[in-house]
Amino acid sequence: MVGCGHIKTNDFLGRTGHTLSKVDEKTPSAHLDEEIESLFDQPYIDPLTAYLHRHADDPARAALLKQVRRERERRCAAVARRYNTDKISETGLALFRRGYSYSCPQHVAAYEAKLDTLKPQAPKTTAPLVGESGGDDGRPPDAEVTELDRHGEQTPAHAADEAQKQAAARQLNDCYLLTRIRNFSDALEACRGPAEAGVAGAQASIAQIQSTLGHHESAYRWARKAATESGQAAFLLGEMYARGLGVAKDMATAAQWFRAALELGHAEAENALHGLNSGTMGANAD
Repeated sequence: MVGCGHIKTNDFLGRTGHTLSKVDEKTPSAHLDEEIESLFDQPYIDPLTAYLHRHADDPARAALLKQVRRERERRCAAVARRYNTDKISETGLALFRRGYSYSCPQHVAAYEAKLDTLKPQAPKTTAPLVGESGGDDGRPPDAEVTELDRHGEQTPAHAADEAQKQAAARQLNDCYLLTRIRNFSDALEACRGPAEAGVAGAQASIAQIQSTLGHHESAYRWARKAATESGQAAFLLGEMYARGLGVAKDMATAAQWFRAALELGHAEAENALHGLNSGTMGANAD
């Protein structure tokens, strides 16, 4: 049996280094897979479009480009659904154009076309007949409008209130959508207003984002605000107590919050309770 004694030291080290370098080498395919994984992990749409433009003529990436186009369309469609859920408006079109014309031009164009169909046609004007210039009781038409105003129909204050409600609903939709696609910086901005106004879903979204970012004290504070109404917030508190994230580990308190989440309809709460009972949850977190 031949050992290694006959190999010179320098030669041995050289061969070893060469072998180890081969171990660390990655195939081109592995590099491309990592490239796509990194691209998909970030929450924005424009980097997908930039990638498609940059590598459009690269045959080695043909299959990957197909994946990227599919992912971009998925994200554009999600954004378009959110805009079309709100009232179609000029303001919505301006926001849609500003944020998504580069990556989702077809969806923006479809929104604009839909808005055009909703625009009222100019009414035909005809000269009033004799005696029609005033109301039934002899008052001018303005007097009737004023009367309608007093009954709350289409007053400026009413219109402003409706616009404010629509803006709040749009901001809340942004909060949920941006959280779902992990655009955390914009999500925090969108969620802040509704959360401070007491919307439990927005408070829970902020708590979840802060927890994901490792800001456990802030996550705990927002989760506590929402936990009586939000299963997501109650579940997060259960996880924090089970794993000792920002609070002292306390399995009894964790179980209380998981039960609260279960009562609020959280889909994973029952499994979490089983995990506590079996000792699998929190076992690796200290």
